[in-house]
Amino acid sequence: MADAKKELRTVMMSLYVVILIAIIGIALAILGGVKGLGGTWLFCMIGGIMLAFFGLIFGVPLVWLRNAERRKSLRAAVIILNNERTQISVLASSVGCSDAEARNKAVWALNNGYLPGYVISGDEVLLSRLLDPNQMEHSASCPNCGASFKYVGKIGQCPYCGDYYPPRQ
Repeated sequence: MADAKKELRTVMMSLYVVILIAIIGIALAILGGVKGLGGTWLFCMIGGIMLAFFGLIFGVPLVWLRNAERRKSLRAAVIILNNERTQISVLASSVGCSDAEARNKAVWALNNGYLPGYVISGDEVLLSRLLDPNQMEHSASCPNCGASFKYVGKIGQCPYCGDYYPPRQ
């Protein structure tokens, strides 16, 4: 089973690594410039300038653009995982795409195993157990003793007095 949150962190980590390399390059360039232009400090400054230049001008945009669609799809999967029911239109506005694209991102996440137990039903993505009345969780108040309890399925049994809800006929 794939983990959408972990995968999204990994994708973002690649961007952070490129930014870190660019920052190290800036620090090397400044250090080389402060220490002077002689000897190894010149190489330090030139190497730092090259690291910063290539990291900021090429690295960051390249990593950002390369992972743009994957990042959006994984964000959609994380949003769906945080809710039992997610409207496609709400998902689209959260991710910043059209409804059709949001549906495609949800289908991608389902097909790649990021949404175990979820299905697309009409215009929403929901847990499959919500479609089956035998798997739905209900809240009830016992008609015999008045206790509040939750049960799964069509008939629940009070954990305090043992009476059934809804009452059997």
